[in-house]
Amino acid sequence: MTKKPRRASDALLPRSPLELAWPLHVRGPQAEGAVILSELPAGEAAVALRLLRLVLAFASGAAGAAVLRRETLEEWEAEFQATPRHPLWGPAVTVLAELAAGERADVRRIANGCMAACEWMLERGAWQSALLYAQAAALAWPHNPRLAWAAGRMLRNYGVMREAEHWLRRAARIAVWNGDVETQDLALNSLGNLFAQQGCYQEALRILNRALKLAARVGKTMRAEVSHDLVLVFIAMRQYAKAEEMAIAAFRWYGADHPKLARLAFDVALLWSEQGRFQVALPVLQALLPVHNGSVERVLVIGAMARAAGALGDEPTFEYAWKEAWDAVDATPGPVRSALPAVLAELGAGAASLRDWTRAKEAFQYALFRAEEMGEYDVIARAEEGLASVERHERIPPHQRPSAQPAVQLSRAFVRILEARASGIDPQPRGDGER
Repeated sequence: MTKKPRRASDALLPRSPLELAWPLHVRGPQAEGAVILSELPAGEAAVALRLLRLVLAFASGAAGAAVLRRETLEEWEAEFQATPRHPLWGPAVTVLAELAAGERADVRRIANGCMAACEWMLERGAWQSALLYAQAAALAWPHNPRLAWAAGRMLRNYGVMREAEHWLRRAARIAVWNGDVETQDLALNSLGNLFAQQGCYQEALRILNRALKLAARVGKTMRAEVSHDLVLVFIAMRQYAKAEEMAIAAFRWYGADHPKLARLAFDVALLWSEQGRFQVALPVLQALLPVHNGSVERVLVIGAMARAAGALGDEPTFEYAWKEAWDAVDATPGPVRSALPAVLAELGAGAASLRDWTRAKEAFQYALFRAEEMGEYDVIARAEEGLASVERHERIPPHQRPSAQPAVQLSRAFVRILEARASGIDPQPRGDGER
């Protein structure tokens, strides 16, 4: 009996699903990769676009063989060898050398070259071009579920939801074929988060529960991460008791020194805010600011701070949060883009709590515009509800709820841990992985 292959590069995969290389929707009238021309300088863009199309031709198999035959790959490679200062020199030489090898091409090296170009483009702020190269890497090495998962996760993080769903489902399917339980669980977890981000909570709950069962075979870190994500889904579904249950489980599996404890603290602060327990949420959010230096995390914390400060009538804290949040909105870098709808809705809620109807309307209207643009239906509902309340001049929220002693103790514990981390005396992290 032949042993089932365990490595992604060795797996024998069914033909038909892999022939569906792209999501089944109209991609627009522009040429594939045309966005590269608008994001990169002319010389770099021409190289990046030509290289992308060669990789896509290689990935398409027989359909792209004619394109590769027409290319003078050896001559172009020689040109690059002679100009090592070109910013895409390394990726281009790697990819061209393999493409020129024809049937002997090493798909690992082609995929690695694409990912190197992807990272360079992200550093330049050319995130749409980077997304194209992440997908090209996954297409060049179609047996590798990690590359499909990475492409899907990146697309989701930048708000390209339809294609993100395609890649994440593809990653899970390939991982099943390869017997790669860990990547299957990562893909399911990311897919569940995608549905939650779009407000499809029942589907998110179904997928994340599958991921939680599978996580028992992966390890405690994965169990913590999936439990953590379920906290957010139950908060959105207003099942607060279940959210607290999942939060306790996530805290147990993470441990006090885990790097994602800070994110858990933020999400528990959101849980308390949803329950009107702003007096225990705001200190945690303030303690998080020095910890979260990344743009996305900090903007999310600032939005939650604005909401909590507004509910508590803390005008100085609200004014600080309002200004910093709008600075981020005006900058609109790629990663922050996906967080803006939720942050703007939080700003609107905070302003409405202070009866600042003009600013509340401004924030809710822009939140609605951004959410419709990105298909975030839960934020659309929140923004529409907020605008209706503003029109009626109804304060948001109408009242606060007292916090039970366990919540007060947990809030103080989070603040102590976060302040210790900000002071540089946090225990050594055990590793982290975005999902």
